[in-house]
Formats: sequence, C-alpha cells, structure tokens
Amino acid sequence: MRRPKYNVSQQIESLKTHGVTFDLYTEEGAQEFLTSRTYFFKIKAFENNFERDGGRYHGLDFAYLVDLSTIDCHLRTLLSYLCLNLEHALKVRFNQIIMEDANEDGYNIVHAVDEAGEFSFHGDYKYSCYHHSNYTEGLLNKYFDDPSIWNLWEVIDFSTLCKFYRAYLNQRQYKDNTTNLFQSVRIMRNASSHNNCLMIGIEKQINPTLYVKNCVKELNHGENPKQLFDAFRIYPLTHDFAATICGFLILVDSPGVRNTAKLKMQDFLQRLTKRYDYSAMSYQDCPKLIKTINALQSICKMTIDYLDQHPEDFYTNKILHTQPEPISPAKGVAQINRMAGAMGL
Repeated sequence: MRRPKYNVSQQIESLKTHGVTFDLYTEEGAQEFLTSRTYFFKIKAFENNFERDGGRYHGLDFAYLVDLSTIDCHLRTLLSYLCLNLEHALKVRFNQIIMEDANEDGYNIVHAVDEAGEFSFHGDYKYSCYHHSNYTEGLLNKYFDDPSIWNLWEVIDFSTLCKFYRAYLNQRQYKDNTTNLFQSVRIMRNASSHNNCLMIGIEKQINPTLYVKNCVKELNHGENPKQLFDAFRIYPLTHDFAATICGFLILVDSPGVRNTAKLKMQDFLQRLTKRYDYSAMSYQDCPKLIKTINALQSICKMTIDYLDQHPEDFYTNKILHTQPEPISPAKGVAQINRMAGAMGL
C-alpha cells in the first residue's frame, strides 16, 4: 500500500500521534534536523527500539532518535575500519599460504573456481562482470585476459574473496577457523558501507557461531559471559559485531592498526553514553535497546582490555590468532563422511 508524502510539519505530527514526545528536543529543532541533517524514514528506523502499546511508543522522546542515529553512525564508522583492515589482512594471509605452496602458481586456484572464465576481461565491459573505473582499467587491460589470484583480489568483492579462500583451503586440505566468521563479517561490511541503520531493534532467533563464542570466552578470560551469549541468540547485531571484532583480532597483525581499533572502540563507548544512559532507562520502555547496548559495551570493553594487555604478544594465542593448518587424515575422513551424509550419499 502506498503511503502519503508528508512535509516536515506533517512528519512531526505523525511522530506525535505515535507517542513520540518533544520534551528534550524542541519541535523547531526537529524541523531543522529533519530538513538539513537527515530524513524521516531514516530517523523513524530507530523507533523500533521502544515498546508500543495501542500504536503509541513508551518513553520515546525525539531526542533519543537523534542521539541513536548519531551513535549508529559512529558504529558504522568503527565497523568500516575493522572490516577494511580485516579484508586486507585476509589477502595477506591468503598470499602467505599460497607463497608457501610449491604446487600453486596463482592461476590454478582461479581456473579451479572460475571454470567458465567469468572473471576474465577482454576489453568490453558490456560482456564482463566489471564496471568501468579509472582505478582498475589499467589492471584489467593488462592482466585480466588470464588473471591470477593476486590480480583478482584487487577487484573482487569480499564475498568472492572468501569464496576463493575457502576453495583454496579445501583444495589443499587445510582448515582455518576464521572462515566461520566470514558470513557475519560480510553482513557487517555491507551494512556499514551501504550506510544501513544497524541499531534498530532487530529481534530474531539465531544459532550463534560456535567459534564466535569460543573467541568471546577467550576475551573474557575463559569465562562464559552468559548474558552476552543470550543476547547473541536474540539480537543478530550483537553476534555479528562480536564476530567482526574476533575476525579482526585473528587476522590483523599490525600493532598500529590494532591500537587504532582500540582507540576507536574507546571513542564509541564514550559516545554510547555521552547524551543519555540508555541502560538506566525503564526496562519496560526499551528492553531491546538496553540489552543491545549492554552487549555492545561488554564486547568493546573485553576487546579493549585484551588489546591493552597484549599489544604485541598476541601471536601465540591459538584462539584469537588462529592460523590455517592441515586437516588431519582422521578429521578429513570424518568431514568427507559428513558431507556425503548431507548429500544423501
């Protein structure tokens, strides 16, 4: 069903009709905010953090929507930093294990995955999977008649990079626990880069990734943080955020990059409570928001403590700095049997 187009005054009246108050933020200020700082549909997304009764929200002031939209922007900025550096570090790891493999020339893995030559380029963008860019045109023209993996990962997206990495590990009969985190990282990377709202009270039952729980337990000095794990099962943002941080810790070796991530997490923590202490609000009004913020705070605090305690001596941690390793023969047979069973063979 199509909805009517509202001008800004009508947008404010609509918010008031749904119980949004303007005690902490004037209607004049809201007019300016909705005109020059954001737009109605974007700010409304954060309403979902608050409970409704008879179509009206409980305890929701427009000031909270403004503040949450700013916090959400800071969260996306933090995630963008983590994801971009994680992606680069994955390419570095991929390069390391290829360089150690005398049987891989950088072309074999591309041909094995891309049998149809989808990722080749022969000068015509109309019949290729690539779009013209001044920054990749020279690369495509010079190398992509028959690209190697080193050429390819300069232009493919994160999802395709993960596909090639998994394929190479399978081909070599290696495993890397980091691959268990890829789906969550991809979700966070895409959401932050596309400027999607994240802190919008999404509630959905999921099965947390076991390796995420293992990593978080390690961050928590070997103890199971029950409340955090409970949040993982209900609020996907908390789980995917934790998975992205764990992927960053595992893959990124640069002490400088890790320290910058710590500083950005500290800034994010400060911004969470700069205006309002949502954790102290009435639980009846915004349970989803309280649980989500408590979880984000816990994850950041654990990570900051870990980075403080291990600025450079993190290489020996077999969980938070796991490395690719050969699959043992027994495990390899078990894995084949599981795959065969899943396929009904």
